[in-house]
Amino acid sequence: MIDGLTRNRQRWENNGFVGVANATEIQATIAALRERNTPTTLKWVKGHSGLEGNEKADELAKMGCEKAEQDAVNLQIHPALRITGAKLNEMTQARAYKAIRHLKMSKNQYQKALDRRNMKINTGRAKCVVKEIMELEPSSKTLWKSLRHKDFSRKFRYFIWMVAHEGYKIGDYWQHITNFEHRANCHPCGVTESMDHVLTECQCPGQQQIWELTEEICTKKGLKWNPPSLGLILGAGIIKPTKLEGQPSDGDARFLRIVMSESAHLVWKLRCERVIKGRDAHTQGEITRRWKKSIEARIELDRLMTTTQFRKRCLSKGLVERTWKNVITDNDNLPDEWTGEAGVLVGRRSGQG
Repeated sequence: MIDGLTRNRQRWENNGFVGVANATEIQATIAALRERNTPTTLKWVKGHSGLEGNEKADELAKMGCEKAEQDAVNLQIHPALRITGAKLNEMTQARAYKAIRHLKMSKNQYQKALDRRNMKINTGRAKCVVKEIMELEPSSKTLWKSLRHKDFSRKFRYFIWMVAHEGYKIGDYWQHITNFEHRANCHPCGVTESMDHVLTECQCPGQQQIWELTEEICTKKGLKWNPPSLGLILGAGIIKPTKLEGQPSDGDARFLRIVMSESAHLVWKLRCERVIKGRDAHTQGEITRRWKKSIEARIELDRLMTTTQFRKRCLSKGLVERTWKNVITDNDNLPDEWTGEAGVLVGRRSGQG
């Protein structure tokens, strides 16, 4: 906040506060300071340093976070002190695009178009699952941002975005389309198809076996297993794992994001092959091989991403090692630089695959 009122103030005002978080509150604070007749001095104080004023500020901040309802704060700015728009000589194409998009999204008509009942139900379920596991409910902004987590594959990001928006044509979508009503049902199970049913309930070969494989590898990793649900899959980018022993590392969290996303996406792909392409039910051996292939592909990608040629996208070898520790075959006898070696496979039980 201090930087926003001092060193960043002029630049933000020149840019019209485009892309600045809490812009309304910052603009109101700047206007209130300008309205004063005397100079105002701001001093940064190190947090948790034992100072009475700082400790009191921490208490007030905590009280504010725990309030069920926000306080009514007057954020009106005197017309003479209101700075609108942005300087033309500071404008770029990217800033102009963001400004136009912000104005469009702030209109009531646009917000009403975004007010989709099914989408709100899905995000609400995800928030409830995250709160149950982590004892902290995420904001809508945090949840939507997590759907684009960098640890997710590009195809899964598209898939989970469509799931959140109820964008796939399954179940009730076909109920009112003449001559296509039969597509609404999952015929082997005899129920109306839904994304919940496809990902976690369907009795067709694939769904249950994939989640059993996922549970097995998570247990091998030393993580507590939570039964899969649509809310859990939607919240996979936020949820922090619980270790059976000790504290989870950043590698454990990354591992959980990867295996949950790859498993959920594979369940959907098998369903589409069976329902849309009309192929026979997948065998247990085929399902196991395809699941392992998807996980091994991510291990191989991680191994390659540790090379410096990827620059900013390069992954640290330590993070990759922490991600796949206790998961890959012959983990104890791996060379020190296994991230540079080929042929690393997911561990499996004897007699499988």
